[in-house]
Amino acid sequence: MKKIFNSIILYAGLFIAFILVLSCLQLYENANRLFGNKSSDSNYWLTFSKKITPDNIGRKELLGFNENDIAKLKKWEEIKNVYPFSANEFKASANGGDFIPFYTDLYFEGLDLKAIDAPLTEEEFQVKGDEIPIIISREYLNLYNYGFALNQGLPQISEDFAKKIEVNINITVNKQNKTYKGRMVGLSDRIHSVLIPKKFLDSLNLVEKPQLANQPKIYNRVLVQVKDSGDEGLISKMKENNYESNQESLRSAKIKSKLFLVLKAIAVLGIFIFALCLYIIVSFIKIQFLEKQEEVSIKNSLGYSPKKMVSDISKRFSINLMIVLILSLAFIATGQYFLAKSNVSNGLLSMSINPLLWTAIIIIPVLVYFFVKELIYRWLIKSWKI
Repeated sequence: MKKIFNSIILYAGLFIAFILVLSCLQLYENANRLFGNKSSDSNYWLTFSKKITPDNIGRKELLGFNENDIAKLKKWEEIKNVYPFSANEFKASANGGDFIPFYTDLYFEGLDLKAIDAPLTEEEFQVKGDEIPIIISREYLNLYNYGFALNQGLPQISEDFAKKIEVNINITVNKQNKTYKGRMVGLSDRIHSVLIPKKFLDSLNLVEKPQLANQPKIYNRVLVQVKDSGDEGLISKMKENNYESNQESLRSAKIKSKLFLVLKAIAVLGIFIFALCLYIIVSFIKIQFLEKQEEVSIKNSLGYSPKKMVSDISKRFSINLMIVLILSLAFIATGQYFLAKSNVSNGLLSMSINPLLWTAIIIIPVLVYFFVKELIYRWLIKSWKI
């Protein structure tokens, strides 16, 4: 009865150890799906700006990014590409004419089209005659529809209809006023700004301030393409250089790093329990041999191979270990299914566990079989001199 109780405790411990280690591996994959995975193929975007302090407030040369800053950013191993924003140096405003009676001052920015998440070609995103193509943040359209339009009794606008509307863009360059037709050609989820073609913007800036051609370029903000927005090294370097970015992205990064730390701690605990169980198993097998020392000696004298005896015991244990692994993975697979179906997953998680986890059913028992067999056999030969 005592042996049965000890066996139950032993295999329950193994079951817990496998649950801890294997579930941590699956949760690691789930976390990467929810928060983003760090790899050479991953693309995450952050907008960097410099933190405003009493020392740099109002000083563009200190608040902006110069060529030296850009060069340093490109050397960060966490960053794949850097795209500086060009900002307007001239006055600009817009009005909706008779259709939408509004007036507003405008702030334009220009960016390399490769960095913009709008499906446009260079041909589509360039100024033609007096028509300026514009890309705005999707949040700006939502702000108009659900805030400004509702409060002011103005018509709400769908995305498709917004692309058909033309607004008057009034630009003052070198004390000369000119009116263009502005037409929205796309919406951006990545960039919160009003974007116009960069070449056009830069040419107007030079007309307004010709001295810019001979001065070092300074960019108010930069868009960076990174491998992992949750990289602790990236966040650390940002703090060192007083760079700021989208707080929601950084908040997700901190959650991800803390989650991974907890998963590593749980996995280490699981490995420790597994190692402890292995030690108990080896001790348990040794006790079995000690209890049957006379029987083993007789079998050895009759020509029965000690290695065969050890192999049989190790094989029996490995089969039991395989059964425990199957139960553990079945438990984890059930949990993964319900987790993927829950609102927490947001449709990003797989209904099944990683197929590679199922290989543990073969790999772990086989490795343990050879480990236990070799360990017990050496002990048997050394201690009993048979």
